Amino acid sequence: MYRIEEFPEVWADACLRDSEGRFMFLSLYGRDGSLMQLLAAMDLGPAERGVQRFHLVDQDDTRHLVDVGSSDRLAKQAARLPKQNLFGPLNHLWVFDKSLQTPDRANRIGWALHFDDAGRAGRSTHSAGDSPIDGLLDRVWRLVNTLSPVALQDHWREPILNWCAERGATQLMHSSLYPALGPVQAMRVSLTDHFQAFISQAVRERQLELASAGT
Repeated sequence: MYRIEEFPEVWADACLRDSEGRFMFLSLYGRDGSLMQLLAAMDLGPAERGVQRFHLVDQDDTRHLVDVGSSDRLAKQAARLPKQNLFGPLNHLWVFDKSLQTPDRANRIGWALHFDDAGRAGRSTHSAGDSPIDGLLDRVWRLVNTLSPVALQDHWREPILNWCAERGATQLMHSSLYPALGPVQAMRVSLTDHFQAFISQAVRERQLELASAGT
């Protein structure tokens, strides 16, 4: 867990930031009043002394800078934890960029998120060289199918995902400056016209084999 330095009664267990340090996903715990105080501070602009950035502090006292950005882009979901817990009545609040919620089918852009149970067991950050975990790739493949302008066959998964990774059509949300914090990974999927051209060419050249109707 990470404590929020500027709001000591609120804790986070996961955070994703973009290449500029702006958070895209944040998982928070705290009492209702403390969480509402943080949300209200995010909504206020600089002129009203709202919070524009804050720091997540891990168990080693390492500080991780988090920028808020415009609050208009944010969506929220909340759940109340069972009363029978060590910390009393707590809420779990997810705050995230609206673009993570629904794929942009018109522009063929979307985000795949995955929570890593192994990360919950002890790994707090992913190193810069980590490859996407299988669970994330499963979600990425489903999203590629959703965004694709042409029908895809399941046995094409490996060559298509390899092509996407090589051409930057899939990008892991992670950098050495703003690593993913906690047991969460995300990948951005963006399919341009080059994707459809690749599929067409690969089928013509039999790099992608069409399954027969009986298989």
